[in-house]
Amino acid sequence: MKKAFLGFILGAIVAGGIALFSAAQITATNHVSFCASCHEMKVFHETWKVAAHGPDKHRGAVRARCVDCHLPHEGLIKYLITKGMAGMSDFYAHMTGKMATYQEWLEALKDPERKVKVYESGCRECHKELIGNGVPLKAILAHRAYLLRETDKTCISCHSTVGHGNIRAVLAQKIKQNKQGGEL
Repeated sequence: MKKAFLGFILGAIVAGGIALFSAAQITATNHVSFCASCHEMKVFHETWKVAAHGPDKHRGAVRARCVDCHLPHEGLIKYLITKGMAGMSDFYAHMTGKMATYQEWLEALKDPERKVKVYESGCRECHKELIGNGVPLKAILAHRAYLLRETDKTCISCHSTVGHGNIRAVLAQKIKQNKQGGEL
């Protein structure tokens, strides 16, 4: 009985340590600086900084981090599973040199089933009141079909530039520079 109790206490301490370490890693990897630490993300970091939800041109809009848009906000389990899978995929691609090229990113942005997902639940986490007090009539009417689920449009269908500005034009310019011998 004494050995079982000591085993339980030791197990609880180890489990608690693992939980605290995991929580610290989840928090550390939620920062924009972590996402931007890979050179492949440089263009996305630069375009985010000057977009509506970035820190440089903050115009009253919500300041969003990468995880606010690119991870689901429909529960902790889904969030953690998606974060883990995306993180492992990005880490593998980075370490093996198999990250998407600017051309591949540009093609992916044309695809409705985008390579990099933007989650509606992330938009709605911050933008809960689409038709509340202070919302202009024009915005209320524009969101009516969305709220009544009378359209297949998503937030990004109409608000495609809030996260990274005109990322398509920036990627096209980077492709052009690359073809002319410029840097990636």
